[in-house]
Amino acid sequence: MGKPFSQELKKLESTYTWAISTPIDNIDNIKNYLSQKPLFVVGSGGSLSACVLFSMLQQFNGSIATAITPLDLQYLKNAITHNSFVAFISASGKNTDILIAFDSIIKREPQHILSICLKKNSRLSKISGKYTIANTIDLDNPAGKDGFLATNSLLAYYTIISRLYSNADHIKSIVPSSNYLQELSSFTNTLNENFTLVVLYGGWGKPVAVDLESKFSEAGLGNVLLTDYRNFGHGRHNWFDKKPKQSAIVALISPDEIELAEKTLELLPSSIPVLKISSLYKNSNASIDLLVKSFYLVEELGRLKKIDPGRPGVPEYGSKLYHLKYSRLYPSSKINLPEKVSLAISRKIGNIDLPSIQRKELMLWENAYQRFTKKINNTLFKGLILDYDGTICSDMDRFTGPTRVVTEHLTAFLKAGLLIGVTTGRGKSVRNDLQLKIPKKYWNQFIVGYYNGSQIGTLADNDLPIVTNEPLELLTQINKYLLSEPTINSFIKSEIRPGQLTVVIIDKKNAGIIKNNILDSLTNCFPFQIQVLESSHSVDIIPITTSKVSIIQACHSFLDDADNNYNFLCIGDNGKWPGNDYQLLANEYSLSVDKVSLDPNTCWNLSSVGNRCVQTIVEYFEAINLENAFFRIKL
Repeated sequence: MGKPFSQELKKLESTYTWAISTPIDNIDNIKNYLSQKPLFVVGSGGSLSACVLFSMLQQFNGSIATAITPLDLQYLKNAITHNSFVAFISASGKNTDILIAFDSIIKREPQHILSICLKKNSRLSKISGKYTIANTIDLDNPAGKDGFLATNSLLAYYTIISRLYSNADHIKSIVPSSNYLQELSSFTNTLNENFTLVVLYGGWGKPVAVDLESKFSEAGLGNVLLTDYRNFGHGRHNWFDKKPKQSAIVALISPDEIELAEKTLELLPSSIPVLKISSLYKNSNASIDLLVKSFYLVEELGRLKKIDPGRPGVPEYGSKLYHLKYSRLYPSSKINLPEKVSLAISRKIGNIDLPSIQRKELMLWENAYQRFTKKINNTLFKGLILDYDGTICSDMDRFTGPTRVVTEHLTAFLKAGLLIGVTTGRGKSVRNDLQLKIPKKYWNQFIVGYYNGSQIGTLADNDLPIVTNEPLELLTQINKYLLSEPTINSFIKSEIRPGQLTVVIIDKKNAGIIKNNILDSLTNCFPFQIQVLESSHSVDIIPITTSKVSIIQACHSFLDDADNNYNFLCIGDNGKWPGNDYQLLANEYSLSVDKVSLDPNTCWNLSSVGNRCVQTIVEYFEAINLENAFFRIKL
């Protein structure tokens, strides 16, 4: 079983060259997710070290992150909320633990799930592809499957993960120098037969220390104790006093802890053998450099122990342990509600641990759900009023317009005599995209509200939106203010239109802070004059009198429905304030494809588990039953 470890090491240089340059689909979107969310990184065995590096990079960029095993996940599920980001790392994407972990977490619906696999079309990537909230970096490592220990896959992971944080400078030579290899040989020749290595590390050496412990244990090479340089000073040094002849030190040293490492080692008995594994690189590049050098330590000690780390031999019980299925031992907490109901309530209250809620409160939400679904299912609707970006048009399709599946449904509804309204924070680009997708004979049946409802007309009206008019004086003042504010102006790009000021956050890493700064500053400086609304890609600033809700009245007027007898179903993606759909989805007949408000009477998300945005709007569309130029929806 496995491959010769020495053969694995010969592939490292080509693996690094591939990993530093191979294209990664949707890398910009993934970076955006990482910049905003607390992160849980899940992996087992050799992959756990990569999880540690991933979490450190997230922490280094100012966010909360932790590396956990699949079993840890079973105990931490309640900590993972709708706002969390979860990443899975698995080279093969098929081991029992990672698949059980994914199945457990998809039911919790975190904000996003990322799986990184080094084998295309793995079970994990296929399962992940079923859900909108999940994304996969699905690559074929040219080095092929690792031997018994993670080597080329781990180097690839370190490099790819560093690239997600724009933190991977090209390392000139990944192969250790001859001087290092000589020092390595001298060190191993001094070791006691029953040696124990104390691995000292700081900062970017931590992931490598975790991997050393894993490799020595998995291949049966020897004992390894891990500690950072300062925790070592809190009593762990006493190991040397009690077991001096069996002990040796491996010191992982990056530029950040050179002086601390030297001062620490100077205080220790000179009789203790020491191997310094050093890197001149900074940040996660130091981790990559130290990792490769540590592989050669593993190889050398394999020779000493007459064990090939790439194929050490696995006992029968080891294989059984690896494939042990244990999901039934950690069942989900039970509540006396159908899964569809509990999922909708969980989205509504933002607390996925429903069993912890008092039964009385849960009953109130269950009753609210039943009232809402009964009302939605029993109402006859004349038309649909839809948000655009994030609802009928995904971020990936932003520059090409809604997909064929979406436009086929819209066309079928128009053909049946329904009225369709679309409201958006954008302008002419939406009209152009929709005119390409919707048959011209239905354009007069299609109402569009541009710039969050400040201009409304039919899709046939090529004079809208008007962009030649002078922008409102209020919006001009706000734009001047934002461009003069030092804590804001260098992080944004603004575009002023007749009825709206759109602000795009350039600094994605600090997007949350900048958005809050804009919201607070403008609320204080221009009180009761404007609304500051968030969309998936920007902040829209509009007068207090402008609203997406205006399109509802425009649709009534279009139908000469002065008494508002007709009902319209409103659907958007961002119904929670300050989301740009919160007013539209405050309508009594409204559904969300993503974020919901806390209002129990409206703005519910009733989609299947793991679905969001365009996948959800298609699900809603498929639940529509047409009835003589009207429709009902059955959810």
